[in-house]
Amino acid sequence: MEFLVAGYEIIEQKPGLQGIYEACELPGRICYGSQDKIEPGSAEPFVKRLIDSNHGAPLEHGTVYLKARQTNTVINDTEHIIEVSSPLDKYCSNPYSKVFETGVDIYVTTNLRVLVDNNWLDDLQYLCEPTEYHEKRVMVRFTMDRFTGEEFLRHRKASFNRESTRYVAFTKEKFGGGSIKYIIPVWMLDRTDEIDDFKDMSIVDFCRNVIDIEEGDMECISDIFVWEFALKATEWSYNTLMNEYEWKAQQARTVLPCAISSPLIKTAFISDWKHFFNLRAIGTTGAPHPQAKELAEPLMNDFKELGLI
Repeated sequence: MEFLVAGYEIIEQKPGLQGIYEACELPGRICYGSQDKIEPGSAEPFVKRLIDSNHGAPLEHGTVYLKARQTNTVINDTEHIIEVSSPLDKYCSNPYSKVFETGVDIYVTTNLRVLVDNNWLDDLQYLCEPTEYHEKRVMVRFTMDRFTGEEFLRHRKASFNRESTRYVAFTKEKFGGGSIKYIIPVWMLDRTDEIDDFKDMSIVDFCRNVIDIEEGDMECISDIFVWEFALKATEWSYNTLMNEYEWKAQQARTVLPCAISSPLIKTAFISDWKHFFNLRAIGTTGAPHPQAKELAEPLMNDFKELGLI
């Protein structure tokens, strides 16, 4: 077993079309645990394969900023009626895009999947770097447990990708060789020494300790022991099903617990991040779950320091 502390990393998208491709590649690779294949020049062909296979979710993380000049057309001289239009007007009715008009220019924030799904890739001719008139989108990579991730996925307007337990086989050497990663709950962070006491104990020794307990007598073991025993039993069961019974990862994953490490990438508009912080950090609708607040509150403070909110 390996134990990790929950955390996050704010990922800044690099400029230009290459930056968009790289912002799509990372979440796509995380799904399959193939981040080791990221190298200079790998992003564009990877994105093209995503498009060809209709795997659209990773494309949502590539933020596209567009700008075009608006045209004023007089349609009634007598009543002085003027029509303002631009080649980017279609984004006004797209639910995954944010549009700002000045009367001179139109500014659009969207994502690569919108362009691909609607056959609007020609609009990349209007690609620009974000301005004060664009609502920003921000990508964050979380190290977190599976069920806290489920809470974060409730924020549906955002874009998400997470490591797949269907395709990532934890018995493979690159994924730990059978040593499964778990997240330490925030209420146990001051007891890591106790966690280390049991970390290398075999499943046999765990079971012997449990068998030796007299019925109703729990004083001889700690809550940490009980918690780790459940995780060790999971690890043993998963590895046995994979190695001895030749189950596939998508079958053996049925024994995996909530505490398993489940890397997640989220990309969202600043307005949607604000809503996220209201629920998961501030608790405007009720107290946030401690493991959600552990991540959301410091992330909110980082957003403030960066001038994003």
